[in-house]
Amino acid sequence: MPDNTLTRRGLLGLGAAAAAAVVLPGTGSAATPVSAAPRSAGVALVDPYSGTIPMTFPLADGTYSNPADGTWHAGREGRTYAWNHADGPSRAHDGVDTYPNPGTLPPVYAPLEGSVAAVCVRTANTPDAAFTYAVSDTTPPPWNYSQPVDDAANLPLYGNFVWIYSTDPSSRGYFVLFCHLQDEPVIRSLAPDQALTVQHQIGVVGDSGNAAGTPQLHTEIHYPVGYHYPCSRCTPSRTLTSLDPEASLRQAARRTPAVA
Repeated sequence: MPDNTLTRRGLLGLGAAAAAAVVLPGTGSAATPVSAAPRSAGVALVDPYSGTIPMTFPLADGTYSNPADGTWHAGREGRTYAWNHADGPSRAHDGVDTYPNPGTLPPVYAPLEGSVAAVCVRTANTPDAAFTYAVSDTTPPPWNYSQPVDDAANLPLYGNFVWIYSTDPSSRGYFVLFCHLQDEPVIRSLAPDQALTVQHQIGVVGDSGNAAGTPQLHTEIHYPVGYHYPCSRCTPSRTLTSLDPEASLRQAARRTPAVA
């Protein structure tokens, strides 16, 4: 793996370039679109509650029954981290899940043109297991998810995961996360800054992390580095970088089963 690989003692939290995030005005309600002058050319900001970025669905047709379970910001067990919030007594779900057909573990593909921003692979699905976390020096993701633990289940929270940085002109700068992936040769072959197209496989659906026993693909979409928004649904109020990915997944171009 490259020299920028971190061990399980790597720092937890914000990517270096995200430390000076700016708040996006005009997000006081779900109906108010995000509006702010982009910090770099080509960044188009969408509403965090209803906006979409164009993509191709990460799983092939016929391998799943429902593209998204609609559980963004639903209550979850365990402690709250810097990138999510508590909705009353519960940690909020930062993404949505897609469940494969029973008895299958289909391949996962890049949903857009981009590059690998970070990849994490664990040697075992236990909190104290060794893991490799390799991250891009130039396009690091907004958060380091390699060390969080679901303290209720006593399992790694995210398991094996891949962050993708979008270079597609329609979503340049956005980040997409896929987690709970299997530990297998495809994910282990990925390297930071590796170029991706929608034909590239980046992993296999699994049940690592706190999805143990229930294979699923957890998807998150995050704003480009430097942007976040005040969450109108958070109790207590706080700022977030993760958007509701459900609309993007439901409107994604369908993927035919035969992928090169």
